[in-house]
Amino acid sequence: MLKGIVALALLLAGPAVTATSPAIRATDAATGRVILCRPFPGTGEATLVFTHSMYGGDVAETFAPTRDSRLRRVAITTANAAAAEYYAYDGAVTAIGDRYRVDAPAAAFAEIAVRVDRVGGHRLRVGGDAFDLVALAGDRRRVVLDVAGAGIVDRLRGGSGSC
Repeated sequence: MLKGIVALALLLAGPAVTATSPAIRATDAATGRVILCRPFPGTGEATLVFTHSMYGGDVAETFAPTRDSRLRRVAITTANAAAAEYYAYDGAVTAIGDRYRVDAPAAAFAEIAVRVDRVGGHRLRVGGDAFDLVALAGDRRRVVLDVAGAGIVDRLRGGSGSC
């Protein structure tokens, strides 16, 4: 009888244990090694932050997962007006406090390829955590960001890096 109850409990719990939610994954493009994989936080967003190589100041590109596992660009902001003009699709830039928001057209990407290096100091912010992509991948490496699934066990642990 007890075995039957345990078996039924496992059968019913199975989908909950294996259920996935979207995670942001960073992969070294040359080796295929996953260097980071974290579930999207409650805000549903992750932000790539880097120093603009020509104008200085940080640039923050924020992405959210779509239902079809793409990265939807939510916002581009920067601390430098010249960098904002550089990224502006049609010159539309809005000052917000001490930052500038680039009013870019809506877009979603299957993946985002980033060349991480010490000049840009590329970081990925997920929730309250910031991850140094240069330290994880190495200098002058091509890193691909995409959406992967993270199981409930990984979510409960706060993500382990294995999607």
